[in-house]
Amino acid sequence: MPNMGTYADALFTKTQQRFLALLFSQSGRSFYANELIGLSQEGSGAVQRELARPEASGLVAVHGVGNQKHYQCQPRCADL
Repeated sequence: MPNMGTYADALFTKTQQRFLALLFSQSGRSFYANELIGLSQEGSGAVQRELARPEASGLVAVHGVGNQKHYQCQPRCADL
């Protein structure tokens, strides 16, 4: 049987895995988009594009603070 990688590889892109790891490892805080871009060491277009799917699925909550969008893992999903 071929090596299928991890479940995370099957479900999420590498970019998504990086910023989701940040969000879920610090579930009590929110991150603004530029902070996620810097910490995940990915390009801004990639992170902003890849944030859409977890947001739409309900894994990630988004709220505005001034003119910034802040992202945080949903409390009900924090144990994943």
